[in-house]
Amino acid sequence: MLTRTEGIVLKTQKYGEADLIVTFLTSEKGIIKAFAKSPRKTKSRFGSSLEPLTHAKISLWGKEQTALPKITQADIINSFHQIRDNFQDFINISKLVEILINLLPEGIPNKKLFTFFLNILHAVKSSEQEPKDALHLITRIRLLATIGYAPRLKNCGRCGEKSLNFYPDSGTTLCRKCAVTPLGKGKPFMQINDNTIHFYLHSIEWPIHISNRLKPQQKILTELSTLLDKHLTHLLSKKLLSSEFLAEVL
Repeated sequence: MLTRTEGIVLKTQKYGEADLIVTFLTSEKGIIKAFAKSPRKTKSRFGSSLEPLTHAKISLWGKEQTALPKITQADIINSFHQIRDNFQDFINISKLVEILINLLPEGIPNKKLFTFFLNILHAVKSSEQEPKDALHLITRIRLLATIGYAPRLKNCGRCGEKSLNFYPDSGTTLCRKCAVTPLGKGKPFMQINDNTIHFYLHSIEWPIHISNRLKPQQKILTELSTLLDKHLTHLLSKKLLSSEFLAEVL
């Protein structure tokens, strides 16, 4: 059975001497894995179409329930090579890729998510901001919100009272009363600033293409980035590999 869809390459894994297993985010089937025969033998257009972040029209051959369909054709729509060629952009987009692969099950169609992720790639590619720290942080926040894993910072997640204490193991801010455990001990938390919460809420509400109007101070970016790292570490029970790599090289 031949299936055609659009896909964005999230990840490739070497298989044997010349083959690849490719993980796509697709418009019709969500996240899928597919088998590519011999793309590493030559620098063909087929091999180029399987570079990370490439948006392509792909043809897949295999039975409906087959675990690993074969890629028979891939025609590039947009290579997004500009992102791959920019170290900071590629590392930050890699964080989004890790979030998608780790938090979403395979084979669940989500056209809205596909379109949203594609819009993120276009926004990063076309942005003339340097550095793009704010943009990359906003894309991380928006992606978590889109897939339902964004932390809650507006008020205490239990009673609704105002609170500036974020608890990673709860994924929300909690007031002192709600944070107390049955044993009478408080849980580890991170205190955040009111301005950080305001920027976070605007990041979720504003469309990506006008997010460059947000001009947060560096201390807000640092605080919110640390909060998201703690939040994701709890969700995944591990640190993002891209975050660890970035910490080592800087």
